[in-house]
Amino acid sequence: MRDPEVLAMSSPAPTTPAPTQSRLQRSWDATVRYLLRSRLHRIFSGKLLIITVVGRKTGREYANPVGYASYEGDLLVGTAARWRRNLRDGESVRVTLRGREIRADWEVITEEEPIVELYRIILEQNPVHGRFAGISLDADGSVNRAQLRAALAGGTAVVRLRPRDASR
Repeated sequence: MRDPEVLAMSSPAPTTPAPTQSRLQRSWDATVRYLLRSRLHRIFSGKLLIITVVGRKTGREYANPVGYASYEGDLLVGTAARWRRNLRDGESVRVTLRGREIRADWEVITEEEPIVELYRIILEQNPVHGRFAGISLDADGSVNRAQLRAALAGGTAVVRLRPRDASR
């Protein structure tokens, strides 16, 4: 299952594309990475950031553009992508946020109860994400539990990033 980010934008660096990724997707990701690192970052940086992880086996860096939501000073990323397997216990990750590189501590959340509230926040701030994730809000504003459970069964999780830089 592809990552449900805005336009499914979670991908490895262009030098090592995922085998199931289309050429169009790789080109789009490369363009978004370029823009998020440039002076033009404001076009996308309200909803997207780049999380850079180091491959456990390859040692290569993978820069993944992903959708995010802000919550209590943290950044929430809903994802089913495999890049999160490269997060290493006790090690922070590099994040490009609003045109600046920062370090962030992380937590991967996979349990339904804590994710319900976090996904509500993600969907309120970044509704496009829900179309890719297959998760929506019900009429009362709560997360559709059946859709959330199906996404969790397919490998979806929330990565909560805690930026170390207090001046964000």
